[in-house]
Amino acid sequence: MIDLALRQRIAESLLGSALDADGYASCPGKAKHSNRDGRRDFKVWLDGAPSGKCVHDSCAAEVDAFNADLRRRIGAAESGGNGCPHPSPLGAVAPLPVPPRGPKRPPYDPAALQRVASLCGRAVSCDWLAERSPVPVPPAHEQGIATAGIFMDALYDAGERVLVFTSQLSQGDFVWHAGAGGLRLARERGVEPVASALPEGAAEGVWFLTNPVCGEWRINAHVHAAGGLPRWGRRHGECVTSWRYLLLESDSAPDALWLRALLVLPLPIAAIYTSGGRSLHALVRLDAGGKLEWDARRDELLPLLCSLGADGAAMSAVRLSRLPGCLRHGKRAKDGSLQRYERPALQRLIYLNPRPPIDAAILDFIK
Repeated sequence: MIDLALRQRIAESLLGSALDADGYASCPGKAKHSNRDGRRDFKVWLDGAPSGKCVHDSCAAEVDAFNADLRRRIGAAESGGNGCPHPSPLGAVAPLPVPPRGPKRPPYDPAALQRVASLCGRAVSCDWLAERSPVPVPPAHEQGIATAGIFMDALYDAGERVLVFTSQLSQGDFVWHAGAGGLRLARERGVEPVASALPEGAAEGVWFLTNPVCGEWRINAHVHAAGGLPRWGRRHGECVTSWRYLLLESDSAPDALWLRALLVLPLPIAAIYTSGGRSLHALVRLDAGGKLEWDARRDELLPLLCSLGADGAAMSAVRLSRLPGCLRHGKRAKDGSLQRYERPALQRLIYLNPRPPIDAAILDFIK
């Protein structure tokens, strides 16, 4: 029987701070964060294999060290305090030698990105790629909320549901039924949605959940509300109906080099679009049979992609991305205040290919 209270005390002693009701706390590698900190950056799961995870990539070594220490201390406590629940049948021999553990997510290597980007061998741009998109995309000045519908109807099967967000912290503000249109969602369970157009934009932009969901409230087995009550949600793993896409984004790589790398990597890239800021997002079609297969395939790609500047923390199966065709009116400053742009920025759709060839680079089949 797992003693969650004991595990929580151990985690809090390591962190030097309390976990909130949802398992969020201050990240042990907070000092390494290169982007603005948020209240929900770092989360600890205590059931199953206890572990913490941070949305930032720069603190990976500190988070890995925390996880190793957390599991070691919990193992020792739950085995009676000595950390060795069963005596070794081999006697007093040394432990099995193992290779030193490297970082789970290798650091960005600008030279590696430059080498891969150089394989492109031609001048390219977002406009150049948009003109060659297998599914035609409107010019930037013609894109709007209709583009968002075209995008989702192309990437998701008829009847599948895609959550749309105007707040990253919500459980979904709208749901798009592929082929049928949108609904406005209530914040509470038990309230029926109403037919609605999607929002044309929002203060910090509009997001969508990259993998389709059932659209219903379900209990999240990994988190609990205050008092140990079950936590309900619409955007967690129990709601996902297809483990289809992997998101690639980079806040480190220069856009021009990142685009060239995306064009030559032998990946089934289904879409490329802008964030309304400085980065390009790409959806890779994995079509995994389940979460474990999705994780395994992601882990195979991590070493290469992270070295090229991909954000490893963004490569999770339940992940928000920017919805193309919508407007972004500003961004959050480090102090949490909203900085409005002089004019709204378009989250622009650049490339769309719902059935990309497997193990082929984009440049292999476009001219």
